[in-house]
Amino acid sequence: MLKIIIIALFFIINLNAKIPKDTIIIAVENEISRINPAYSEDHDVAISLVFSGLTRFDENMNLKPDLAKSWKISSDGLNYEFDLREDVLWHDGVKFSAKDVEFSLKSFMNKKNNSSIYVNFEDINKIEILNPYKIKISLKKPYPAFLDALSIGILPYHLLKDENLNTSSFNQNPIGTGPYKFAKWKKGSYMIFNANEHYYLAKVKSKKIILKHIADPNISAVELKNGQIDVALIDSSLLKTFLNDKNFKILKQSSADYRALMFNLNNEFLKNKNIRLALNYAVDKEGIVKNILHNYGFIASHPLEKSWANPKEFPSYKFDLKKAQGLLEKEGFKKNKQGYYEKDGKVLEFDIYAMSNDPLRVVLAGILQNDFKKLGVKTKVVAKIAGSFDYTKVDSFLVGWGSPFDPDLHTFRVFESSQDSDVNGSGWNFGHYHNAKVDKALFLARNSLDINERKKYYSNFIQALYEDPPFIFLAYLDFALVYKANILGIKPRILGHHGVGFTWNVYEWSKN
Repeated sequence: MLKIIIIALFFIINLNAKIPKDTIIIAVENEISRINPAYSEDHDVAISLVFSGLTRFDENMNLKPDLAKSWKISSDGLNYEFDLREDVLWHDGVKFSAKDVEFSLKSFMNKKNNSSIYVNFEDINKIEILNPYKIKISLKKPYPAFLDALSIGILPYHLLKDENLNTSSFNQNPIGTGPYKFAKWKKGSYMIFNANEHYYLAKVKSKKIILKHIADPNISAVELKNGQIDVALIDSSLLKTFLNDKNFKILKQSSADYRALMFNLNNEFLKNKNIRLALNYAVDKEGIVKNILHNYGFIASHPLEKSWANPKEFPSYKFDLKKAQGLLEKEGFKKNKQGYYEKDGKVLEFDIYAMSNDPLRVVLAGILQNDFKKLGVKTKVVAKIAGSFDYTKVDSFLVGWGSPFDPDLHTFRVFESSQDSDVNGSGWNFGHYHNAKVDKALFLARNSLDINERKKYYSNFIQALYEDPPFIFLAYLDFALVYKANILGIKPRILGHHGVGFTWNVYEWSKN
């Protein structure tokens, strides 16, 4: 009831609010703690406004020059020479140079900085500044994802050379080379950015961008309707109100973003492969896509279905309760009077955690609980706000991953054994999954220069995940981008985790 009252008030308040023509207000789901690419996992919206990398991606996900004009790669894949742009200024007017690139890469590699992107740069062997606008980077071994990794933002040497990157005030007042200059941050509410009049790629069309932090898609939909924001990713279940409204346009965007249930393999039950296999067979994924996503997505079977590395054929689990029950009974479980499987006096049960500020994940957790109950497995859904619990310690967690960039970037750190968060603070293997076949395939794929070999290794990786599942892959998400009809320049592109990437060409957006 309270939620209905709040939504009604949003409709009443500022119903006639008018956003200036030179300003675009964009709703964003997440608020980062530091506007610094060293701590960016997914090319966050705020970071991509302020910073630019050596490379970038166009609307077809093709690599393009950015701060680098061009590059040469040695035939053995170990040496990269970059010619840098000479017309780039930092937002404070200082000229960009090779010194900034050298400093940034060394900062990303420095373990003391606790950079979340460390693993993408750990194989750098040597960095040589050949002249102020030419730099050579040598690797210890081939890493074909390196150009993709270099799309991450470059940091200013002149401002950070004597700073502790972890705690620097720069993280709250960043200066970059990107299309927009940071202006103001009201924590928990909004960020304001002003156009960079010296942006080197193009003339920035909209003078001001405001990122409004709205975690609840219901609120985003309401604020779009009453004119308080211009652009938002909206839950597909909320689209009806916009479909026949000439004041809005809807753009359906594909993504590499998937949802899955991550198993914690430290759990006494979930470390058993056959139990994890049984749980995979027990889930009606087709029902999730049809009834929950309203066909804004498709069934997920593995983490690379939106990548060039996706095999033409790959194994998947079909909904099969009998097969699931057989796997549990093979492990010695029998149903008790309450209809739950138990063994040696212990009921097969575990918790399913989800972030309460993500409605979709909470709904998915409930559906899984219901499916598992039909199988005979007892679960409890625990919905808590993000950051209030340690998802590396809970029994299972409704996780989301996926990247439209090189397949290495969201596989190696998520599934490889050395990336287990119990032993590696910067690793993303939060479920503590260890599989020798997976490790071998991922290492071979990340260090091979032959794309056909890489495809083969990723196929082996997918097969190994199927045989020994760390997750229940549920569904890939499509996103509905809803925006005011008077906004021009928005172009679709395959999106990343949480829909990141829909603002990829925001400097071309304008209002007519």
